[in-house]
Amino acid sequence: MNTSRTLLVEELEKLSLGLLNSNTLLLKQINGSLLCQFLSQGLVNYTVTVTSQLLATTLWQVSSLGIINGSDFVVFKNVFSKFSLHVKTRQLYAELGVQQPDLDLELQNLLAA
Repeated sequence: MNTSRTLLVEELEKLSLGLLNSNTLLLKQINGSLLCQFLSQGLVNYTVTVTSQLLATTLWQVSSLGIINGSDFVVFKNVFSKFSLHVKTRQLYAELGVQQPDLDLELQNLLAA
């Protein structure tokens, strides 16, 4: 049984695998999901399709027009565990029906946390 919570965790795990040997992340919105292509030396070496709307929205907010590269990619890679915790927390708040503060997620703010 695939609940939204298990789907989110699975997709976060797949994204973490893509970060290992990559230096750029391209995001493409396709039919209500988000195609995440990890590039190394200009070639796609790993692809993940994100169907969790929360995760897709949060990833898009972190990117710059669907691209995370250079120093932004290094920062994203280094704070991915904090990013994952942020997304899981938002999912839990949504499931509990608790009003959460309207937080804009910025990549640089993750470093300060």
